[in-house]
Amino acid sequence: MNIKIADTRFVGTAHDSLMPLDEVAFAGRSNVGKSSLINALLKRKRLVKTSKQPGKTRNVNFFRVDLVGLPSLYMVDLPGYGYAKVSKKAREEWAHVINSYLEKTRDLKLVFLLLDIRRDPRDEEFYAVAMAKDIGVPCILVATKADKLSASIRRNRLLAIGRALGIQPVACSALTGMGLDTLWKAILFSRLKKTDTSE
Repeated sequence: MNIKIADTRFVGTAHDSLMPLDEVAFAGRSNVGKSSLINALLKRKRLVKTSKQPGKTRNVNFFRVDLVGLPSLYMVDLPGYGYAKVSKKAREEWAHVINSYLEKTRDLKLVFLLLDIRRDPRDEEFYAVAMAKDIGVPCILVATKADKLSASIRRNRLLAIGRALGIQPVACSALTGMGLDTLWKAILFSRLKKTDTSE
């Protein structure tokens, strides 16, 4: 898909200080590859900082994306959840930050919920899907690291995840670019759909 990006930049963590724009949020476990996927979508290597130590992102980080011929938007990197090596208190704090953002934002158009394609969904994924439904925001499952499996095993894993959560996931790879066009189409469609229903 020929999406032309004029500029991308980190603009902060304080939602109230930002001008209102459409928001697309990325949620998922701490080691699922959120930062790598956002960088791949934006064709930037280091805009969103990646770390070998999962669980370092503890804020809601906003990245402004200026598109050629299309309205600007924010890609929102939510804190990773569920990482076993952090304390229970830290996990509860991250959950509070995520819940607070989802409950307060009025400009959220779409949530991408990322899962490692090799892992089965757990309670946190079921909760995230339910919460997105409660606030009336479309949720798309993104099965990351899909390049690590053969085509046949990949198909079986997508079916298993889809059956478990009731939403068929999109296979993606930040390394090979698999699925990125599909995610961009979802972003554009969600924004058009919201505009149409509000008129």
